[in-house]
Amino acid sequence: MERKREMIHALSEAAMGSISYYAKLAERRTITVEEAKKQAAAHLRSLRYGPEGKDYFWINDTHPRMIMHPYRADLEGKDVTNTKDPAGKKLFQAFLETVKDTGGGYVDYHRQWQDDPSRIFSKISYVQEYRPWHWSVGTGVYVEDVRAQIAAITKRMTFIFLGILGVIALLSVYVVWQGAAGETHRREIEESLRQSENKYRLLAETAREIILLFDSNLCITYANTAWKRISGYLPEEMTEVNITDLIPVPQRSQFAARLERIHDNQADDYLLLETNFILKDHRMITVEATIARMESADNSPAFLMTVRDITEKKRVEAQARMRQEQLMQTNKMVSLGTLVSGVAHEINNPISSVMLNSQVFDKFWRAVHPILDRHHEQYGDLEVGPMAYPQMRERMPRLLHFSQEGVERVKRIVGDLKEFPGQRPADLRETVNLNQVVEKAIGLTSSLIRKAADDLQVEYDENLPTFQGNSQRLGQVVVNMVVNACQALTEPNRSLCIATGYLEESEEIYLKVQDSGRGMTAEVLAQAKDPFFTTRRDSGGTGLGLSISDTIIRNHGGWLDFSSEPRKGTTATILLPRYSQDEVIGRMI
Repeated sequence: MERKREMIHALSEAAMGSISYYAKLAERRTITVEEAKKQAAAHLRSLRYGPEGKDYFWINDTHPRMIMHPYRADLEGKDVTNTKDPAGKKLFQAFLETVKDTGGGYVDYHRQWQDDPSRIFSKISYVQEYRPWHWSVGTGVYVEDVRAQIAAITKRMTFIFLGILGVIALLSVYVVWQGAAGETHRREIEESLRQSENKYRLLAETAREIILLFDSNLCITYANTAWKRISGYLPEEMTEVNITDLIPVPQRSQFAARLERIHDNQADDYLLLETNFILKDHRMITVEATIARMESADNSPAFLMTVRDITEKKRVEAQARMRQEQLMQTNKMVSLGTLVSGVAHEINNPISSVMLNSQVFDKFWRAVHPILDRHHEQYGDLEVGPMAYPQMRERMPRLLHFSQEGVERVKRIVGDLKEFPGQRPADLRETVNLNQVVEKAIGLTSSLIRKAADDLQVEYDENLPTFQGNSQRLGQVVVNMVVNACQALTEPNRSLCIATGYLEESEEIYLKVQDSGRGMTAEVLAQAKDPFFTTRRDSGGTGLGLSISDTIIRNHGGWLDFSSEPRKGTTATILLPRYSQDEVIGRMI
């Protein structure tokens, strides 16, 4: 039953992935939201699985109203709030309560057998909500299938047990007959038992799982080959090892307490726990252990421990959790970009007003200062507020000029912020001037550059040719390169050099971002462009910046390369072809 639950849970996750795919198409405006919903519903309507290929998915909304049901088309578009199963359970209300509390879960109810409404069976379904569309997607299995499997297993096991009983009966007769036959038969029985013991020992020695035996004093009396291979202990060393010596000190008290439950017969016949083992070389592995009580040859209590190494499994689970957190962080960054664009839009209006007013003040001053000049010539001293007129006449044009420049700079930065997080399609047919892209990226990161470096050198190639590409995507790459360079500068007195240029031999345009920061080791350099690899995870790094930048550059037909040495800085080089492949073919013709 648990495997059935896991199966429908996994199928539900796959269905949610399909819906997310169509939702992303709508987000990218490839199709409309309504078309995405229609295609997602049609896709789930066509899905079948199960032994007969008749198990299905259905969709309802949070009203609840039926969106799609492959076997009950008569319910689609209708309110199913009061729809009950034969036992009187409002099943769609139960679905909504389940997804409301946990986002997804299992619901038991009665339902028709697949496409046959005349047959009603118990069913368990997993229901999950796709919140952006307020859809509840469900699928389930019939308990009758499980019961049929259990019946088949029971029947098969019955025959097996009967066979075993028959074998035992025959062996009993054989033993009695052998006992009556005398000493020769007794020796044959002993030989048979010895061979049987050897078989079981062979099973234990060839098992992949670790098998340990220890007595009531917790001293290990037996360890199979798997333990010797994994731990590094020699057979003669195991007689001196206590089971608690293998467990880290903080976990020993908990292990002993749980073991006492077997002593006191307060638990089941076996104990399942997860702990750590210390190997001979002091490495630590994570294990899942099953401990059962058994009787030894002298009737004293003993314990059988079967251990499975799950270190790799735990590592993979930790990596999966880490990647999930990284994806969440990436989503936060996307939201932050949208927020920055919105704030920039809100700032744009008052800045535009200030710019217009600044121009009005300039015109006003140009008109009024000749009048003030004549007044000053006729009447002598003239003060405007706390300032003498000659001083004000000298400073006012500069103040207006500086104010106009400041407002224009703020407006330019606001415009760059509005454009930077834009979700424009990846059209590579735009005419791009790399100098302008770099200039805009430096403007966006100017405050970060001022804090990180005292010496900023920017060299633009005045004769730099244009090329076909996407300026917004390339701006994203340049910003990432500059930010990484600034973060590598651990001291303010370091330098940052940015240069553009053109290689006539290969007809390639290049950009170099060179810092004098801490640099990278060869190991870090080899993984720098790998997805999710970062050396700044503690400070919020996601490891996606360079991977995405490398993808953007390769989509432009170029390549991104790094050269670095520890404590000597890093140089990031971007090479972009002046002509696309289509243009090169055209020029050859």
